[in-house]
Amino acid sequence: MKIFKKLMLFLLEKRNILDDKILHTTEINSILIRPLGWAIGDAVVHTAHIKQLKKRYPNAKIGVVVASANKVIYENSQLVDSYVYRNFLDYIRNYKKWDLVIDFENNFNSSSLLMDRIINPKYIVIFRKYHKKYYNLETIQNYNFHYPQEASDKLSHYLLNSGFNANNRLSIEYSVLNTEPEYDLKASQIWREKTFRILLSPYGSKRYIPVRELAELLNQSVTDNIEYIDIILSNTELAQEYYQNLQQYCPHLNIRLSPKQSLSEYISLVASADFVIAVDGGALHIACAFQKPLLSFFAKSMPNMGAWEPLLLPTTPHFRVLTKNDVGTNSNLTEDFEIAQAIIWFKNYLIENIN
Repeated sequence: MKIFKKLMLFLLEKRNILDDKILHTTEINSILIRPLGWAIGDAVVHTAHIKQLKKRYPNAKIGVVVASANKVIYENSQLVDSYVYRNFLDYIRNYKKWDLVIDFENNFNSSSLLMDRIINPKYIVIFRKYHKKYYNLETIQNYNFHYPQEASDKLSHYLLNSGFNANNRLSIEYSVLNTEPEYDLKASQIWREKTFRILLSPYGSKRYIPVRELAELLNQSVTDNIEYIDIILSNTELAQEYYQNLQQYCPHLNIRLSPKQSLSEYISLVASADFVIAVDGGALHIACAFQKPLLSFFAKSMPNMGAWEPLLLPTTPHFRVLTKNDVGTNSNLTEDFEIAQAIIWFKNYLIENIN
């Protein structure tokens, strides 16, 4: 591995740092985005970046480097013109086809360095890059523009905090997703008619709300007009055991488990809800794309809280529930939440919004 990385460094192109004016005076007809990562939440937030770029470069083709897991999100944004898969053959197919690569990854890695060397775009933009033993800002100069970001800066604001925003050319944009009528119909059939629809998404790939804590919130908030409230629990690999325990702790509430769904079907389910309760993760950011009233659960952990603050309009009702203790940088420690104020807020919200 050491020899391979040294060979990679030797083969890398050395580029010059250019003036920001290039981004505004040069004709840019194609932009390829390399996302921060492959998670669903990453992709949803990147749709806000794509909206900014579409407005700044209205005639440019927009492409995204994708994996099978996150491509659905970009497809549902209806903003992306082209996709590049992370494989050698696709890199060759895209040789010199892109004017600008915007790299949101927070570290240099062999795969991306190889991609840039083969694709050979006119310009490369980078943001934050962690220092690694072999790959770091001292050993790599394969980029033309570098816009460092603080670890706690919102991911959604990276372009705003860069040369793209010279003379305030950009504005704040929000994530966007669209649904398919076929899946909207399926989603509508899951809910009981003429009810206030609450969708529970208490677990993600790395985090979850302890079932006892979610039960405490529901038992003390959902106390009036229960017959007019429908509560659906998202169905994932963790769902069955969580659902059984939640039923046990909330015997007076009619909580149901959603059917197993594809990601596109799940997007329609979120869009059909009146309110979403979600842990820090992909479902939360999907809810934000539809500006759903939201109870979000985060570990009291920086820089994660700053970087992944829900991207909601100021007018969208939202209460962020944090853990009682600061857990340092381990944002996956989502337990022992400050529930009391959330109960008051949610109870009042239900009273005001259910006739």
